[in-house]
Amino acid sequence: MAGVEAEREPTLGIIGGAGVGAAARLYIDVSARVRELTGSLPRIALWNLPFSDALEHAFTSAQPDAAVRDHAEGLVAEAIERLLAAGATVIAMPCNSLQRAAAREAQRRGAPFIDMIAATLDAARARGADAAVLIATDATHAGGVYENHGIEIVAPPAGLHDETAALIAQAVHGPPPSAARMERLVERARRPQAAVVLGCTDICGLIDADRAAQLDLVESLGCLTERCARALSAAGVTAAVAATPGA
Repeated sequence: MAGVEAEREPTLGIIGGAGVGAAARLYIDVSARVRELTGSLPRIALWNLPFSDALEHAFTSAQPDAAVRDHAEGLVAEAIERLLAAGATVIAMPCNSLQRAAAREAQRRGAPFIDMIAATLDAARARGADAAVLIATDATHAGGVYENHGIEIVAPPAGLHDETAALIAQAVHGPPPSAARMERLVERARRPQAAVVLGCTDICGLIDADRAAQLDLVESLGCLTERCARALSAAGVTAAVAATPGA
């Protein structure tokens, strides 16, 4: 009986590599949050995408061409196969620009997928926001992954583009930007009656949680962490899995 019960326990499969630091933080933070909720650690499997430096650069600084995107999506498909073989019962990917591809591949295999975009905009909506300034890579903006979720998505002022790109590049290659630098960027991007969404997981977690709340800042990685933790807690997987984007 103990073996049967163990098989029924949810197991989170994390697709890493498209932001190595983000995947590591998701693993650590979900583990800590589940322990807080349940008093025990969760089952987690992680598969790291073998991204080359060139491929990772394409997903942080520009909209990738079709060949690059096809290669990346093939790696995502492989990751899901590996995670399901390892016993994953629900899949998550802490990468905004490849979120749709991961959701599509998971759906193709009948695997529940925790949608980070939906989780993030649900959090913004819960704060009463009907608009959000999106701080993200060019690829995420161009892909429109935050569109059509019932919240108006606004790009930061054009004058912040180069600063945002440089900050993300530093976060990817290290050492991480300072909290003060991140906070200055958020302050300059803010607009009245709108949340500020960090749609790049590499730059999440730099600002203290209390200060982030004061800035109406919604961080995609934190929202994914909470939804993953709820999926692995007594609430069960189905209560935390959002609809697949575009489905």
